[in-house]
Amino acid sequence: MIVSDDKIRKSVDPFSRSDALTDAASHVLSEAAGLEIETPHGRDTPRRYVQMLKELTTPEEFKFTTFPSHKVDEMITELDISFVSLCNHHIVPYFGVAHIAYVPDELIAGLSKFARTVRYFAASLSVQEELTDNIAQFLNDQLSPKGVGVVMEAEHLCMTIRGVKAPGTRTRTAKMMGVFGDHNRTAKAEFLAAINGRR
Repeated sequence: MIVSDDKIRKSVDPFSRSDALTDAASHVLSEAAGLEIETPHGRDTPRRYVQMLKELTTPEEFKFTTFPSHKVDEMITELDISFVSLCNHHIVPYFGVAHIAYVPDELIAGLSKFARTVRYFAASLSVQEELTDNIAQFLNDQLSPKGVGVVMEAEHLCMTIRGVKAPGTRTRTAKMMGVFGDHNRTAKAEFLAAINGRR
């Protein structure tokens, strides 16, 4: 199936009004923030700023390919999937890695589809907790596995370069479903051990 983002993305692209948006960006940068943009380096900055926002919040659609599992029932893990998203509170980047594990039932997915899924959902204004949940729910819907686990680790620039200014701080969020949510089984422990032992 082709991924869609109908709940979030509107049918009309707001960035199609490029001139008006560039003018608005010029006002924000020069008037609201008091920045000097009438320089050789700054004259095209408002347009680049609008383009950057578009690039970071426009997900690339893809086909989520699945195959019969042929009775594969051991945990499949992908670690250190890099991602960048924009903080929904401050519109500055947060970035890091996602780790995904699942125990198949009747379906497995092409390996590249997990990185594509992470990057698709990350291309938005988001909070890490919801981003983690959205990725796990999507994978659970597509694969109907015995369980899926998603752990995300990220540095939030809204926290490390402004506000409290705590550089190097990383936030870890997790969503465990099915066998990964069952504390009496080993899937969750095995997944977390793989994450913690990767370095």
